[in-house]
Amino acid sequence: MKSIGKIGEEMAVQFLSKNGYNILDKNIKAPFGEIDIIAEKDNCVCFVEVKSRKSEKYGLPEEAITQVKKNKIIKVAQFYIKKKHIKHKLFRFDVISIYFNKNFGQRIRHITNAFSQ
Repeated sequence: MKSIGKIGEEMAVQFLSKNGYNILDKNIKAPFGEIDIIAEKDNCVCFVEVKSRKSEKYGLPEEAITQVKKNKIIKVAQFYIKKKHIKHKLFRFDVISIYFNKNFGQRIRHITNAFSQ
């Protein structure tokens, strides 16, 4: 059985694709962190963190992204940009929050430019 995290990532890929994003990469790992999804739309490369939860007992999914986690994602993004020789593009960090609820199915929230808030 797939973990809620993997199901959430698959749903996020489908959501982004349906909304006009081109998926460039998934699950990019570096020694100092990982990025769930890298997508592009309108000449902007988006580094996307996906958070999924079954309960709000510990807060909303996006509230689980600490400053330490953000810093790791930024470092991986810098590594990726350098490795892929990406130039002349805009960059941003997004969060896709997925909340699974037994009664209401799931709720997907796309927070664009999430790290500047």
